[in-house]
Amino acid sequence: MAMRTASPWWASLTLAGGLLLFLLGERFFSHLNGGRLVLTGVGLLLILLVTGARAWAMLGSNGARRRVERNLLVCHAFTLLALVLYLLSTDWGITKLGLKEPAAGHFHGALTVLYLVMLVASNLPLLIIELSLGTALRDTFEVHATTGDEAGVEYFRVRELGWSGFSLGLAIAFLMVTCQVSSERNVQTDVSYFKTSSPGDSTRKIVESASDQLKVLLFFPDVNEVKNQVKGYFDALSEKAPNGKVSVELHDRLVDAELAGRYKVTKDGTIVLVRGTGDKEKSQTLEVDPDFSKARTSTSKLRNFDREVNSALLKLMRDKRKAYLLVGHGELNDRDSMPAELKGQIPDRPITNFRRRLGDLNYEIKNLGLIDLAKDVPEDATVVIAFAPSVPLSPAEWSALSRYLDRGGRLMYITDPLSDTSLGALEQRFAIKAVPGHLSDERLFLPVHGKPSDHRVTATNQFSPHASTGSLSRTSADQGIRLNDAGALEETAFPPGLADPPRRTVTIRSMETSFMDTNGNFTKDGDEKQQKWIVGEAVEGPNIGKKDNWRALVFADADLFTDLYGRNQLGQVVGVISSGPLLDDSVKWLAGEEAVVGDVVSEDDKAIQHTKNEDVVWFTLMLIGAPIVVLAGGLFGTRRRRTAKKSEVTK
Repeated sequence: MAMRTASPWWASLTLAGGLLLFLLGERFFSHLNGGRLVLTGVGLLLILLVTGARAWAMLGSNGARRRVERNLLVCHAFTLLALVLYLLSTDWGITKLGLKEPAAGHFHGALTVLYLVMLVASNLPLLIIELSLGTALRDTFEVHATTGDEAGVEYFRVRELGWSGFSLGLAIAFLMVTCQVSSERNVQTDVSYFKTSSPGDSTRKIVESASDQLKVLLFFPDVNEVKNQVKGYFDALSEKAPNGKVSVELHDRLVDAELAGRYKVTKDGTIVLVRGTGDKEKSQTLEVDPDFSKARTSTSKLRNFDREVNSALLKLMRDKRKAYLLVGHGELNDRDSMPAELKGQIPDRPITNFRRRLGDLNYEIKNLGLIDLAKDVPEDATVVIAFAPSVPLSPAEWSALSRYLDRGGRLMYITDPLSDTSLGALEQRFAIKAVPGHLSDERLFLPVHGKPSDHRVTATNQFSPHASTGSLSRTSADQGIRLNDAGALEETAFPPGLADPPRRTVTIRSMETSFMDTNGNFTKDGDEKQQKWIVGEAVEGPNIGKKDNWRALVFADADLFTDLYGRNQLGQVVGVISSGPLLDDSVKWLAGEEAVVGDVVSEDDKAIQHTKNEDVVWFTLMLIGAPIVVLAGGLFGTRRRRTAKKSEVTK
């Protein structure tokens, strides 16, 4: 029996293996220069060798065999052309062509679609042809075959199957256009489920650490769905708390008018938290909309009910504290004091959420100006916060902060690469200094604007289990947080002869593919090192007598705590950064409240963000993986029907 082709079945498998190695080298191991070179080089070599062998087989054959091999060779040739287009779409190719933004972005997008279409349209026919030919009697190359061997060659079937595969490839290309049109003509429908948040660890710890019993009064109508949701939350809190620590009572404000008047309850949906009895009794009031249809909306308090209860308990269980924010140095919270020449360089970044969250944590915010700081930090300061000063502090002000730490003070110092990054006299005390440049990443970045500047919008999930980042390390390690034009910190040596140096703990690091862009070109140069850079660090001084040890947190990214709205090319909001669990845990650790550090549960719909690498993976899975699944299902169904027909004929 004659062979049906001049080339073996494993030639196409070798091509697939080469493409796989090429994909791994360029997409999954591109951050490892050595690994990328080996995988890409070996993959490309396999593709070239098997294409050359296919050309040799075609030239050495004749008749129908030659025509079959020619069709297979055309598929190989278009695969190579697709790889050439891919090369031109890379940063290297765009640089060689001399293209600049915005033309470079449009060129990259067009070539990306083109080379993917060409890859699919050239490899699908190859796959279908190989599946139809099978592996029987196709183990080696057999050229210069005699004319009589053409009886086993079904060229017309091969040609028709090839055209079918090509048509399927073009259909998949049409899906790309469909995806783009869908994104441009976006219609959204809310199909999210509703769920009231459950009690988090922080709320439970607050109740457990309190010395008094917590009484919860719920003022709702007898039949009310929102009442059931709220009661379920407090019942769960009561079960987790020690016996008798939390009691829940249901009341109708019209029936129990005297009790409602005592706590000034004037409408349904009011929740009163009561601590203590008699003259020492204190209370906090929460309100939720009793209409369940409104409670299902994204703005409902029920989705963030644990956060609401947590804030009320902090105000109820301990006295109000004071947070002093530095002003007069061009801080983000005092833009009026910023020099005129710097206002054009430093964007306006509000800290509304930061202030609101400090209030929720039961802090009174006060300003610490030049005159006060030059003398001394007020005695009632629980924590002092410096929010990215753009003007250096004076020696007298640095001395005042040092004296504040000497008496057990708590300091949060936030630097920003666009502002003044000096830590003054505290550099020696903390043995920490800022690294010049902007934290950037060419691989793990968020494609916000579609420009090279996106390299400064990075992400990280490198958190330590320190108390100030405990919630992040537990709940955000799989997703990470966004770093927007961050800086970096570097540890230095403590002064010689220091008997009991402070304890330093790195709390946040960047990803290992990050580098410090020192010349502002958004690109990694040869002298710019890739490593895990320090973004946040905690410093804790030794105990001195009966005084509490001082504590400090230093961050190299102000946007960790600002209200930042990023928009994509379509003008859609792609991310909102606000003071979340990082601020909560940081302030609690600084104030010595590790006992109540924990997660605060929210059932808000989270915005999904992908880095460039993640976008590539999802794009590949949706564009290539889904059609392959459909194709495999079709082939399986066809095979089953044919098997069933053969069985019927046999019978």
